[in-house]
Amino acid sequence: MDRIKETTDIQEEIRSAASLIRSAKYLTAFTGAGISVESGIPPFRGQGGLWSRYDPRMLELDYFLAHPDRAWPVIREIFYDHFGKARPNDAHLALARLEAAGTLKVLITQNIDSVQ
Repeated sequence: MDRIKETTDIQEEIRSAASLIRSAKYLTAFTGAGISVESGIPPFRGQGGLWSRYDPRMLELDYFLAHPDRAWPVIREIFYDHFGKARPNDAHLALARLEAAGTLKVLITQNIDSVQ
């Protein structure tokens, strides 16, 4: 019974959010790393994040200048292997539709996914 109530509560919250979005003059979206995980881009922090596999100092300019032979393979793997194969997911497409409709005016993100 609790699961049914939770589902009903979530559905009501979604309807309420959709109503607010439809009635808004304009929207501002705040996103983070989670929006791109579905596209195959791992987050930097957290379980399975890039920093659990790579030393973040490898991306610092001073480190790169001092050790390009060590830094470049990591940079290539992170930015070309992970990011280069990524494609927009449903969340990205929904934001793009809101922007195209003139509703989404501002997008604030901590991501560095790259925009093509």
